[in-house]
Amino acid sequence: MTENTEAKQNAADVVVELKSRRRGVVDPNVVRWIAFIVITISLISCTVLCILAIWKYTESDVVWRAIATFIVVSTATAIFAFVNEKLG
Repeated sequence: MTENTEAKQNAADVVVELKSRRRGVVDPNVVRWIAFIVITISLISCTVLCILAIWKYTESDVVWRAIATFIVVSTATAIFAFVNEKLG
């Protein structure tokens, strides 16, 4: 019976490390911050251009190019952040 109690105590000393640490080729926290900043700047600039187009200070062609650029930059930034975390 004493051996069984010792086995239970030794079993409690087992440490299990969960796979919650994020890793990547580039530090994921830095990538997320840069992605957040790039997407935020793109969104703000698109919003300003849209407001200027509403008030007829710019052409509507500029707005469509800005929106297309925003979509491309945001998608590329998000894909890079995802791939960095998953494959890094």
